[in-house]
Amino acid sequence: MPWKTPYLETPQVIVRPAQTEDVPHIVRYFDDNRERLAPSRPLVGPEFFTHGFWNAQVHANLAEFREGRSVRLFIFDRARPERVVGNANFTQIFRAPAHYCMLGYGLDGEYEGRGMMREALEAAIGYMFAEQNLHRIQANYVPRNERSGGLLRRLGFTVEGFARDYLLLNGRWEDHILTSKLNPDWRAG
Repeated sequence: MPWKTPYLETPQVIVRPAQTEDVPHIVRYFDDNRERLAPSRPLVGPEFFTHGFWNAQVHANLAEFREGRSVRLFIFDRARPERVVGNANFTQIFRAPAHYCMLGYGLDGEYEGRGMMREALEAAIGYMFAEQNLHRIQANYVPRNERSGGLLRRLGFTVEGFARDYLLLNGRWEDHILTSKLNPDWRAG
């Protein structure tokens, strides 16, 4: 089933898949936030912070989108549309009978506290429910990341459980709080 790539605008942000011309801005975003984002992701090698890696990744992300396996989005400052300020990835998309995916996200520390991530995720979740017709989005967070937990609550995610040693992040097994949000308008078909 072919889908049109999303281009979502809110008062503060633009949310869309990356294009090759975005690569220098993606590299800057991840490099500037290297230490800040490290505790919330698997270990990455130095190639992760290179133009070559992200050129290839932009094409891989588009291929995954076309195959219906993921929707990997970047968040751009609407006032400075070239500036990457975050990312939101909807991965592990499963269709029938589950109709769900996993959500992961990150934000540039310079932009924290402005409501940009909430705006971006509200728009992206709306797209995933309306256009991708997923029934459920799961998002999990490390218990000490209270900011992420608060964001998910404000977005309407419900806590469903606790998983010990759930993910290997930054070389360390981390417990996670498991949450989900259901699509009230899911359509069979």
